[in-house]
Amino acid sequence: MTTIYDLARVTGISKSTVSRVVSGQGYVSAAKRQRILAAMRELHYIPNQRAKNLRRQRTNTIGFLLREYFPLAGEFMDVFVHEAARYGFTVNVYFTQNAETERQTLDLLASGALDAVFILTRINDWDVISRYTQFGPIATWQRVDRPDIYSNYLDHYPLYLKILEQLYREGHRQIGHVLSDRSSANTQARLRAIATFQARHPDAAMTFVCHFATQQNAGKTAAKRWLAAAARPHAVVFFADYVAAEFVATLRRAGGACPPDCTVVSTDNSAIAKLTAIRTMDLGFRSQACNGVRYLVGQLTDQELAAETIRPHWVKA
Repeated sequence: MTTIYDLARVTGISKSTVSRVVSGQGYVSAAKRQRILAAMRELHYIPNQRAKNLRRQRTNTIGFLLREYFPLAGEFMDVFVHEAARYGFTVNVYFTQNAETERQTLDLLASGALDAVFILTRINDWDVISRYTQFGPIATWQRVDRPDIYSNYLDHYPLYLKILEQLYREGHRQIGHVLSDRSSANTQARLRAIATFQARHPDAAMTFVCHFATQQNAGKTAAKRWLAAAARPHAVVFFADYVAAEFVATLRRAGGACPPDCTVVSTDNSAIAKLTAIRTMDLGFRSQACNGVRYLVGQLTDQELAAETIRPHWVKA
């Protein structure tokens, strides 16, 4: 088992300085702190009970991590920050942008600058992120099945299948799909739903499928592909309200209308959907934000805080 002495030997930094970083108490220069934290990661250092006890002197600060900004993130953060404030916690927001910056931000949990972390969008593998749970609780709304990371994700498979079945009942036989990156767990669930739907309804055409790594210009690009398609789908389902809104706006500038030219369905129930009158399914992101806070606060304060029940439902345009 790695000890403080090992960290001091590997880094060439005094044991007392290493101890201050481990406990989160006292001043240490930024350069030395980074060297020590890097060694803690590489050697898989686990704090002893004394260091854990020292960490009970909380900062009452939760780190909120996301790779980059996207419209729904703002609404999610607003709910998260207000819920945290109810329990006396503040929230620091970090735009990580790359794997190294994300790890450096997680180092703030190891050093005691943060009490807990919520991850909206990640960059590193969960195996890397899970190492930091020894320093404080970590939660996410992403789909992850690990005992050390709290996740209140929704299974998009039955929800997406429900959307497709509803469109089919309404008479749509050509349905398009604008999805996020293929590596996303939610996208994989939606692709399985598409496969199930096609097996049930072989008369339905599902050839219009677009994947986007980010939301930026995704709606505009999807609209251009729709306009250029030989067989335009009568309905298109989107992975985000913002992307759906941009799609609608692009079609309107080209002289089209949604509807009747194309029925647009999305899955956020964000402010953008309300402002643009887009038909959407509320997947409960507000409850997910509240539940993330309650889990983290409960872990830090040894309380059992009741989670909100998430009830996905249709929202009419």
